[in-house]
Amino acid sequence: MAKSENNEVMFGARGRVGNLVVFKNFGNNQTVIAKRPKRPDNPVYTAKQIEVKQRFREAVAYAKGVIGNPMLTEDYQAFAKPGLSVYNLALADYCKSPEITLIDTSNYQGQIGNQIRVRAIDNFRVTEVKVSIYDSTHTLLESGMAILSANNLDWIYEATVLNSSLLGTKIIAEAKDTPGNTTLETMVI
Repeated sequence: MAKSENNEVMFGARGRVGNLVVFKNFGNNQTVIAKRPKRPDNPVYTAKQIEVKQRFREAVAYAKGVIGNPMLTEDYQAFAKPGLSVYNLALADYCKSPEITLIDTSNYQGQIGNQIRVRAIDNFRVTEVKVSIYDSTHTLLESGMAILSANNLDWIYEATVLNSSLLGTKIIAEAKDTPGNTTLETMVI
């Protein structure tokens, strides 16, 4: 493999030359010349590979939809770093679900008005967080949407139902992002 940096003759060259070599461009004015990869004529894919290929097809369709929607394009453009297109950011957003890193019940004693804090992050934006509270017999006590706090990182849910027995109480937090990916985390008190 050969690398060519800041070469005015090779700058922007990409694609293949016959069945011998391929030219690849990278964002920092770098062109790589490599041997053409060989692929089998009739590849056999595992179930996991087929699943990943299908997910990627869906991500491509989502990213194209974002590009076709001026409002979504504007939203993604505001988050796109230099060298990262709206299309690539939308593609990555579809492929990555939000992550719940914390369910804080230190301010929840089972009383109406007590708060549960959920920290949810995503590579683009978490759009909503739902909190459900179950008692020790797995009966749903309450469920509702949390409110994004001023730090734009934590979501606060305020209890609306009295929970007289905290021991064994199960808190389920569900975070959703712009493409609709969801993540569930459970905590038992």
